[in-house]
Amino acid sequence: MGRKTTEDETRRVLIVDDDADWREFLRLSLEELGYEAVVAADGQEALDSLSQTRCGVMLLDLNMPGMNGFEVLERLPRDDSPRVVFLTSAEAHEVGGALRSHYYLPKGANRDQLSLMLQSLGI
Repeated sequence: MGRKTTEDETRRVLIVDDDADWREFLRLSLEELGYEAVVAADGQEALDSLSQTRCGVMLLDLNMPGMNGFEVLERLPRDDSPRVVFLTSAEAHEVGGALRSHYYLPKGANRDQLSLMLQSLGI
């Protein structure tokens, strides 16, 4: 049984992407939308961040050097992990298996699309 999530934690979003420009765009967009953004440049940094900071949502790049998004997902604690939105420039049919249980936001999405995705998650 996980601990109760506070509103601040729900509105905290972890951005995990090896593309510094995309991370910065997402960080700025989230902050403009009233969310707290936490950034990680790779999978290990993301796991380290989650061990210290609780987040409601993780925007997770699928294709990163080192540990890819699927490997990060496998290492998340089952009872106390954020909801996952996969970020990728791959076509939806290329990541179809991941989409069965997680959300998907294409790289290059704009701030309004990001906002809509977060609203669909109820945060």
